[in-house]
Amino acid sequence: NNVLMYEKHENFRFGLEAYYFSPQQLNDGAVGKSYWIMGLMGEKYFGEGFSVFLNFENLLDTRQTDFDTIYTGSLSNPVFRDIYAPVDGFVINGGVKLSF
Repeated sequence: NNVLMYEKHENFRFGLEAYYFSPQQLNDGAVGKSYWIMGLMGEKYFGEGFSVFLNFENLLDTRQTDFDTIYTGSLSNPVFRDIYAPVDGFVINGGVKLSF
């Protein structure tokens, strides 16, 4: 795991994160693939008690469905495999923080 942060006190802060996941033993005896996940986050302060933040998750758009299946069998009789990697891909979220 790697996290890099930069902050100018009471002005802004930014961060970059990277996580490596090694191959994992799955319940069916198979071994999952290794993968990386990266993220970027930032927050800007506007006066006392008010800030805005943005968070970019999974910048590499890593998805289990890109390198492995999540089910086998037919649609009428599926056999679900372990979920060991993200299935939602790249995500952006943000918000406002208020402090009283």
